Amino acid sequence: MEKHEAILAELGQLRDSAAAKIRAKVEAALGQVRELSVRAAGELGAVIPPDLETLFPMAGLSERLQDLAKPVAPAGVSLEVMRRLDAGRAQSEVLQDLLRVIGGWCGPRAIVVLRDGNAVQGWAGEGFGAGSPVKTWHGALATSAGLRRVADGVPVVVDLADEEMLSRWFDAPKGRLLLVPMSLRGKVVGMLLALEGESGLDTAIVQQLTYTVGLMLETLSGRTVPTAALQEAEDLTGTRAAVAPPVGVPTSNLFELEEGAPTPAMMRMAPPEVTPPVADASATVHLKVPVAPTMPPPAPPPPPPAVAPRAPTAPARPAEDERKHEEARRFARLLVSEIRLYNEQAVQAGKISRDIYQRLKDDIDRSREMYEQRVSADVRASTNYFHDELVRILADGEADALGI
Repeated sequence: MEKHEAILAELGQLRDSAAAKIRAKVEAALGQVRELSVRAAGELGAVIPPDLETLFPMAGLSERLQDLAKPVAPAGVSLEVMRRLDAGRAQSEVLQDLLRVIGGWCGPRAIVVLRDGNAVQGWAGEGFGAGSPVKTWHGALATSAGLRRVADGVPVVVDLADEEMLSRWFDAPKGRLLLVPMSLRGKVVGMLLALEGESGLDTAIVQQLTYTVGLMLETLSGRTVPTAALQEAEDLTGTRAAVAPPVGVPTSNLFELEEGAPTPAMMRMAPPEVTPPVADASATVHLKVPVAPTMPPPAPPPPPPAVAPRAPTAPARPAEDERKHEEARRFARLLVSEIRLYNEQAVQAGKISRDIYQRLKDDIDRSREMYEQRVSADVRASTNYFHDELVRILADGEADALGI
């Protein structure tokens, strides 16, 4: 082989050896790059875990947001609530309004009444969704520790899980239930039952409203207009100027002071024509009403044609007497309505057997005694409104059903 050919062969071998070394190093580097990329891809994939709750827990936050979404009970009893209760003019109306307004402080609620001293009967309810099952409720006090305690005049809070009958009534396996005694004339005649609702159970406000309604029922016969204390307060804080008196009338003669304490309610405006003020300022001001001039009597009219005489009519009562009679009628109506409200079953049975009085003798006699103590003797001498209401309300107009 020629010398130059040997050199070319040696150079070729050197080139091939160098290329092989470079190729081996490149492949080694590529292997490392591939390994690093796989590792990086795994680490990047682990940044967002399959269970997102691990990355951003929301379970506790969801519960807190649900609590915020619950309806919030009013902070206190507003004047509007009190006015609504005060507007009722019948026992049933006031009690129904009580069930409606306390819904802001509890869930489903009901009123039950005592029967024969050892049983309870549902009267009315609110907050039960479609329809109210309360009128179907009935049971014995002996079957419920809570009812027995309330019948003794003690408010209680129970868990429906411990009260089989009450749990059946409210169709709930558990829950806090407030039971408040309802009294009239010092006697427990019924109970208000209020179950905890979405807004909770404010026992203090429910008890306060139940107490207030009891007082309203006691004074129902005497309240014919809205109670003045519950009216919207008139703001006089910016008033500075006094009201000007009528033109031409001395300010000292604007009012007549009547007998008794000189309160604003006892003062009235005087007619324009008044005498000058008396010298003694401590004396009562007597105002004189001008007398119209005397006119000659008119000629007598011609006699009317003769007609058949009519039966004499009863003379109209004076306004004060009519007021006393109206109060007596209203009081009798209230007493008898109360008897029927709490003894509906006995009333219905008595109408069938014509012995209402025998079944309700104690209640009727007690109410009659109250009527006679409250109503003056002159009204009772000419009327018997209490008996009239017994016939109308208890016997539905059939006097024989009373069995008296």
